[in-house]
Amino acid sequence: MLRVAVMLALLATPALAQVTADTANPLAGNADAIEAGHGLFGKMNCAGCHAYDLTGGMGPDLTDGSWQYGSKPGEIYHTIAEGTPRGMPAWKDKLTGDEIWQLVAYIVSKKQ
Repeated sequence: MLRVAVMLALLATPALAQVTADTANPLAGNADAIEAGHGLFGKMNCAGCHAYDLTGGMGPDLTDGSWQYGSKPGEIYHTIAEGTPRGMPAWKDKLTGDEIWQLVAYIVSKKQ
């Protein structure tokens, strides 16, 4: 039943062009999505810059309240998808929109 709910949420996931700063994460609080995001965080080597505990290193801390490019789910989505001028690569060509939302769900679940 939970997998059906995840699939329905993924079908309703907005495309990149439709995601705004105020777009809510359709997978927010979904345990399966958070777990999938955790897996992607390791698989895509996000930990190489942000550390496995998300506290930062070469990249910024993702657990604190200080976010240069915004801490709303839609803003985090765009940061992952489009990258930043200061070193964050764009992932929109390597991850699906659903995978980006899974990463957002994981990151938000770890914020203090």
